[in-house]
Amino acid sequence: MTLDSIKEEIEMSLTVAKGSFFKRPEFGHRFRELRNARCSESTRRKCEAYALEALQWLIDYKHLRSVTAKAVIVKDGRIELAVEGTTYVGKTVNFKRFVEVSDV
Repeated sequence: MTLDSIKEEIEMSLTVAKGSFFKRPEFGHRFRELRNARCSESTRRKCEAYALEALQWLIDYKHLRSVTAKAVIVKDGRIELAVEGTTYVGKTVNFKRFVEVSDV
């Protein structure tokens, strides 16, 4: 696996909603469940957990050795998620995206 292909796998996992692929309904993320969640510490932690859940298959299939996720509330209604995957040869792959949540 190249670093570019691993980055593409991470990006797909974190941009495709779970249940979108007919033949692999378990693939993807659950961030849409946070759309109506209050922008809070609890929601921030869920965002990290959902990212790790969406990327677990990369560890299971031995594409990555480990994955970390760090979510930061940047303003009401928006959480910035940064993930870092470590390959078996020690190289890292990074990806960032925003997750929209309720600003009420």
